[in-house]
Formats: sequence, C-alpha cells, structure tokens
Amino acid sequence: MYDEMLAKSIGGSLKQFHISEAVVNYIKEQKRDYRVCTSCGGPVLLPIAIKKPKANDFKVPVGDHMLYISATQARYIDVIDDTMLMTYLY
Repeated sequence: MYDEMLAKSIGGSLKQFHISEAVVNYIKEQKRDYRVCTSCGGPVLLPIAIKKPKANDFKVPVGDHMLYISATQARYIDVIDDTMLMTYLY
C-alpha cells in the first residue's frame, strides 16, 4: 500500500509522490531525516548525515522527520519504496 504525499520544493513547485508504507515506517523507526538522491545504480534513500539536502530539494514531512527528494530524481520518479533503501550501510 502506498501513501500519496504532496511534496513542495523550496522554489514552490509541487509534485505528488507515492511513498510505500515500508519507507514511512522505516523513517519513523530510524528517527532521522532521509534524502532520495542519485547513485550509479539509480535513486537511493540515504540519511541526511550521509547526503545533505540541497536548496532545490522537494520536502515531504514523515511523522516528526523529513524526507528530501532531489530535484533531479523528482523529474523521473513518482514512487519511493524500500528498493531504494541501502540498509547494508548501517
């Protein structure tokens, strides 16, 4: 099941993303902010301690935390799911 969430960029642009329940729960459990950014293998979800947000990112509130989505990735993706998690880094 996917939650539809509306994200707003700093510049005021709006885009709707479908965020999986697994990702929402993961962010809440980890109790930190995350960012969807570009890797050589495609979009990846990393804590902002590893990949800092940029001024033109889209921002989605997830509980008490924030999910940032790079403007570059936002052009190409509509769905954010657990295939983007890089859990082996932790």
